[in-house]
Amino acid sequence: MKLILFDNDRTGLLVELPSGPCVIDVVASIGALTPEDPISHGVLNGLLKDNSNWASLVQHWKIARAGLRRLAILAQIGSPQIVLRRSDEVRSTPSRRSEEIVSLDIGECDASLPTRRGVK
Repeated sequence: MKLILFDNDRTGLLVELPSGPCVIDVVASIGALTPEDPISHGVLNGLLKDNSNWASLVQHWKIARAGLRRLAILAQIGSPQIVLRRSDEVRSTPSRRSEEIVSLDIGECDASLPTRRGVK
């Protein structure tokens, strides 16, 4: 999952669609979660209310990821409630400070996969 800041600090979720890479405007699309997943709607709404601070999103990743995944699925099935922009149309928000994060790749591992390392 890749989050980006774009167009004046809006939070975006990069998704690959058959038409090419697109960015979901997460805050503008949160309402799409209301009918089927009101809990994820409330979680993301609360975590992203200031729109550009991802600290609380990362801190509460276990509960935030479900809503973000659901938004990506809704985009893939063509939900009209998802606000999409083609990735080549968005302007990445330039960093005002060198320590500011403007893109965040989040990879998750499957804990059920066996490893070749012994447990100590």
